[in-house]
Amino acid sequence: MGISSDRTLTIVGVISTIVLLSSLTYEFFLHEEEKVMFSVDDSAIMEDVDRIASFGPRVAGSAEESLAVDYIQERFTEIGLVNVEVKEYPITGAWFVDADPDEHQILMHAQLEQGAQNAPLLPDGSAGTARIAIDETGELNHIESFTYLGYSGANHKHDNMLTFLGNGSAEEFQAIGDLTDLAVMINYDNSRSLAEIYRDSIDRNAGVVMIYTEGVETPPFRSVSVQEDGATVPFPDAYGGQYADMLIPYIYISESVAMKFHDYIEQAAGDSTLYASLDGFWEGNNVGTRNVKVVTGELPGNGDGEILVGAHHDSVYISPGAVDNAVGVSQLLEVAAQMSDLELESTVTFATWGGEELGLLGSQAYIKNNPDKMDNLDLYINLDSTNLNPEEGLGTLGIESSNQNLLDSISDIQSTVMDNKKWDDYDATVQLNELQGNSDHRSFNQHGITTIGFYGWQYDEYHRQTDVPSVVNQEGLGLTVEIVLEILIKQAGHTSVEEPLIQISGLEGESDSWVFPFVLALLAGLATGIGGLIVFIVKEISAGMMAFLLAMAAGVMLLVSVLDLWFGQAMENGFVPITLAFGVGVSTVYGVSMYTNKDEDPAEMSRERKLYKSGILTAIALAIHNFPEGLAMGVAVLESAQYGVVLMAAIALHNIPEGIAVAAPIQAGGGGRLKATLIAMATGFTEPLGALFALLILGPILTPFMVGCSLAFVGGIMTVVAYNELVPQAMEQDRPRHMIVGLVFGAAVMQLSLLLLG
Repeated sequence: MGISSDRTLTIVGVISTIVLLSSLTYEFFLHEEEKVMFSVDDSAIMEDVDRIASFGPRVAGSAEESLAVDYIQERFTEIGLVNVEVKEYPITGAWFVDADPDEHQILMHAQLEQGAQNAPLLPDGSAGTARIAIDETGELNHIESFTYLGYSGANHKHDNMLTFLGNGSAEEFQAIGDLTDLAVMINYDNSRSLAEIYRDSIDRNAGVVMIYTEGVETPPFRSVSVQEDGATVPFPDAYGGQYADMLIPYIYISESVAMKFHDYIEQAAGDSTLYASLDGFWEGNNVGTRNVKVVTGELPGNGDGEILVGAHHDSVYISPGAVDNAVGVSQLLEVAAQMSDLELESTVTFATWGGEELGLLGSQAYIKNNPDKMDNLDLYINLDSTNLNPEEGLGTLGIESSNQNLLDSISDIQSTVMDNKKWDDYDATVQLNELQGNSDHRSFNQHGITTIGFYGWQYDEYHRQTDVPSVVNQEGLGLTVEIVLEILIKQAGHTSVEEPLIQISGLEGESDSWVFPFVLALLAGLATGIGGLIVFIVKEISAGMMAFLLAMAAGVMLLVSVLDLWFGQAMENGFVPITLAFGVGVSTVYGVSMYTNKDEDPAEMSRERKLYKSGILTAIALAIHNFPEGLAMGVAVLESAQYGVVLMAAIALHNIPEGIAVAAPIQAGGGGRLKATLIAMATGFTEPLGALFALLILGPILTPFMVGCSLAFVGGIMTVVAYNELVPQAMEQDRPRHMIVGLVFGAAVMQLSLLLLG
């Protein structure tokens, strides 16, 4: 049945309309083309938590830290990050416990004054000083009863009289005056910094400083550092280093021990023959230089921007640090794994820091030693202790940013993520970080870099030996990961590398040669010849068929130009630059047309001459169009050989109606069937030329933005050709129904091919 049949024409028109409308509805309302669907693996995150925590306390410079660093380096490589390396930075005064903590001890006793009444005799029979045991053992257990505070001194002093100094306020210190050889006990309430208390104690010659907090039985570890000139400075290096050689023991004791000490002090206060004293043995060491380790790896982007995602891998010396911060490191690893299958516009670097617990030492050293990277860094994201457990009242994720404008975007993202029923029991707070943060993002804030910090809320095991994997809530690990992924997708830009619908055995992985993508691009380009052959087979083209074919060609070109080459590229690469490129293409055609037609009156041109000219202009436009299309295809095929085969098939389908669009008017215009077919086929040869140009010449500098602008430029050319040449020629055939059906049919065919390409 011929195309002139009213019934056939009606059927084609109805089917084409349905296909076009349904495909457009799918693309714009049902299909979220920019949405990347992630499947976060909570169990994989937990496996990393278990492994990292199993190494034990990971103090900067320790063997345990080295084990953790080796594991992270291995995982970075396994995930597919590039430029994976471990950097070591020498840090002076980094505190470290040299000996086995189990060997540390503190002895307690009360002592009679010299020559006191009823003093027992010494073994030689003379009167003298004797010790009366307060309890049976007189010994505190390290970690359970006390821990060292960061930068606790190595000095070893005996027989320090116990004294209570309230909350350690400046007024309390001023009132007591000299503290020579006294063991000072303070009920710490956070009203002053630990560094201020330590400094006052040293200035007044205290022998020992003990901190406790009401309600805290398991003594935590706290680092003691000072903010100077906007940077975190370890206590021994602060204040011009004046305290580096005169540090004294500085410990955190449990509440029960503190109450026992209070009892001793009260006994001594009620008996003039007694005084409470403390004897001890400490092995802290602030001498020498430690190496702080930083592990880095990259997912390279196509543009110049860079985003850094970080988490500290160290822990305090008493804790295996499951929540703080094996959780943050493990979530970072999952983010990297999920991002590894995306083609990114911005480079995303992943890093884990040592020395965070000692004063953000690793991140500060990295910033200091990588000034060029800091100049290009657009955003830093930090993950620290982001375990969430609603059953323990810890179901709220904290998110803070140094940039007010970024907060609205973060709020929208977290709201969207948390709309998932999975997160019904969880919550999140998004707030401006006015204090610059209390983790490694502070280092970047102080350097003027925009940051986002993720954190959980204070938990009972914080900085204690009980921070083990069993306290981690596996079901909540994915929330932070999902939000970070969505932020990165928005900030870094991406192209999804999805698994092809068609699985082709033997073509897994990347292509390591330019020959394979070149051949695929050649095959895709030659499909224009199929369109030419279709026209070749038709010996005589009626007015109705010519109206249909011309309109079909116009529908093909207008839809791909406006919907894909302009609107689609504008969504990915920015409205203004893409529209400008599109406008330049439009202006170029009009300029060339004015020059070439200056001596020729269109009104005097024959019908055949007009058709032939339209066909040649269409051929030129499509040949130009196929070149940047080949650029994009050449690069894409290198990423996945299997995907390349599917992509070739889709482009080939896309090119068949383009071949018809060229051949039909040339044949009708007197160019002959063979000539029309060859010209149609020739337009496809620019496809492999574009791929070859991309692979051999432009590869190092070619970006999606450059390809997008090139395609938009071509879209402007094709729009003018379709509007000024093909549509008028179709109208001159005086077959309006054929023309309308042809327009819809061409648009429908092209839209289907674009969906396959997408």
